Amino acid sequence: MKIKFSWETGIVLSLVTFIIFITYIAFFFPHVGSQLVSDKYYEEEMKYQEIINEKKNVLKLPNKIKIFILSPGIKIIFPPILDNIYGFFTLFRSSSKDLDVTRSFKMLKSSSKILFIPKTLLKKGHYKLIIRWKSGKKRFFFEKDLFWLS
Repeated sequence: MKIKFSWETGIVLSLVTFIIFITYIAFFFPHVGSQLVSDKYYEEEMKYQEIINEKKNVLKLPNKIKIFILSPGIKIIFPPILDNIYGFFTLFRSSSKDLDVTRSFKMLKSSSKILFIPKTLLKKGHYKLIIRWKSGKKRFFFEKDLFWLS
């Protein structure tokens, strides 16, 4: 018995193949566990205009923040124009809330403008670094995606 291959046969075969593929993805593909980045998502969304203004303040700085990924940790250099910096940094891991790191920092006028995050706080994987700080009356917000290798 010969099957004549026509347009109708091609469409039916394509549809059946697509349905089998979608079924495989839905039921048999290994599920990757992930968690929401924040439990207070709605409250943070309401404050997003403040974040936009803080990001604009970072863009107005004459010197940009420099981030170096070194073997002993992550080195963050703030612009020297800023004085009396008070803030916090957060390293978010989308794969596990348990690996999130949040620390506050303070840099006075006379101190160096270098923030160091030691490797003991980090596990191998993708992080989103968020730094929020205040210098004088201005607030700043900076974020960058990082990948820690060791």
